[in-house]
Amino acid sequence: MYVVILHRIWGASRSFEPVIHLAAILVHQHIAGLKPQPTQILLQRALQEVSTDYLELSKNGFYVRRKPSTYPSSWVPANSFSVTDDNGLSYWDQRTIYVEPHIRHLCKTPAKVAHWLKEHGELKPKWLPVQAVHTLYNSCAFVVISGNVLHEKIWKKWRDRGKPEDWKIMTKVEHTKRTEEYLELLKENNAWIKQPRPSPSAVAAAKESSSHVGAADDRALPARKKLKLTNYPLE
Repeated sequence: MYVVILHRIWGASRSFEPVIHLAAILVHQHIAGLKPQPTQILLQRALQEVSTDYLELSKNGFYVRRKPSTYPSSWVPANSFSVTDDNGLSYWDQRTIYVEPHIRHLCKTPAKVAHWLKEHGELKPKWLPVQAVHTLYNSCAFVVISGNVLHEKIWKKWRDRGKPEDWKIMTKVEHTKRTEEYLELLKENNAWIKQPRPSPSAVAAAKESSSHVGAADDRALPARKKLKLTNYPLE
């Protein structure tokens, strides 16, 4: 568990400082709240006993760093946070998905979300590694991956697999669109609810007035003639 969380702590960071002391990791929010209480010795043991493609421990065992081979690929623009496409969509938003996992509180621990996606999501190789997980609520999160998810055919082919099972997933673009539509409907509904309603006495007066007008109109109309279908020969 410690190793998985360490992956996400480092993976979410854009810093390329060579090493981090284990003491600094212990105060991170995703580590500090674990039970039993984590210690430097437990972190050392986890990193030594569990093989990982992302982290490496220093010789003295008190410093850890992300392996240089796992840094964002060379094709990632140096100014990626300011790059946008023709529609004004940012570089990383093109690589962000919205997820609601099958376990309600899974997003409370971003590391578990990233791990589950990698192990059970059958993600395309070019979408890995998962760069960051931004928790929205305990039940949902935005996940930043390495590849563009806006190629419709590729995205549809992956979603048709239904992996991970019982997860609700959409692109951030689709999520933003649905959210805006929902807020617009909510705004219209609230405006309708806030419209002033006539008092009961006003409603009664309107009905009485309508009944008088109807009676007057009926008296003004000429009597309708009844058609007599008689004296027609039957063959």
